[in-house]
Amino acid sequence: MSEQNDELTIQRILVAMDASRHSLAALEAAVELATDLDAELQGLFVEDVNLLRLARLPVAREVSYPYPYAAAARIERARMERQLRAQAAQARQALATACERQQIKWSFRVVRGEVAPEVLAAALGADLLSLGKASRPLTQRVRMGSTARAAAAQAPHSVLLLQRDADIGPPVVMTYDGSSTARRAMAMAERLAQESGGYLTVLILAHTPEAAQRLQTQTTDWLHGRELVVRHRWLINAGVATLTHEVRAEGSGVLVLSAAILPPEALQTLLDEVDCPVLLVR
Repeated sequence: MSEQNDELTIQRILVAMDASRHSLAALEAAVELATDLDAELQGLFVEDVNLLRLARLPVAREVSYPYPYAAAARIERARMERQLRAQAAQARQALATACERQQIKWSFRVVRGEVAPEVLAAALGADLLSLGKASRPLTQRVRMGSTARAAAAQAPHSVLLLQRDADIGPPVVMTYDGSSTARRAMAMAERLAQESGGYLTVLILAHTPEAAQRLQTQTTDWLHGRELVVRHRWLINAGVATLTHEVRAEGSGVLVLSAAILPPEALQTLLDEVDCPVLLVR
């Protein structure tokens, strides 16, 4: 494998920010990566135009929890505007504090529109998009929100998905099928493993044991001489259920995989089911 052609270059990281704990996890991970990669951070806060449209409706109500003491109050557009401005200011302050602590070059902007299209448009100018897996989930089980789902399917470059109380750490787990995108994922996984303890698990996806052996030889050649503890697992004709089980069993601190390694629906299922940070490489 050619390292020069397969290296994933990350110079600009876009962080999609809101008021959720998932967003803060995405920020912390982006700061860590920017520090390691000498990249700059671009923060983005989207004033959701759909919320502002909703505030115009006379029947719109805001429900305050906890249940069963829920109370409904009229949603006022002026108050919604103030809340969005306050959330944007909080996001900017969190970005500034984190970046200045690590001496990272940063910028921040606020746009108004539909969240997913605005995030995808901004991602055109970045090498990596970091965002929370969900915004404000109502259940303990965190499944992808609409923006994360759109980013996983349509973002032009690589995507890092995180959820609350999760950060990038060991062990690093990656999937490998020999494709050019998987080779770029390998380069990134190797770098992450070097920065987080030196442990790397490679899940080989192949149709036959013979093909798996060839792929393992490729990764062994690539990683030769690196100061890493590498473990290979062969997944022969594995579906998304098996892959999900293996990722969970590894207890991964971060999963690195090619965005094209699974069909779109299967990829969405995997992302819904795993709890660790996921770096989708394109």
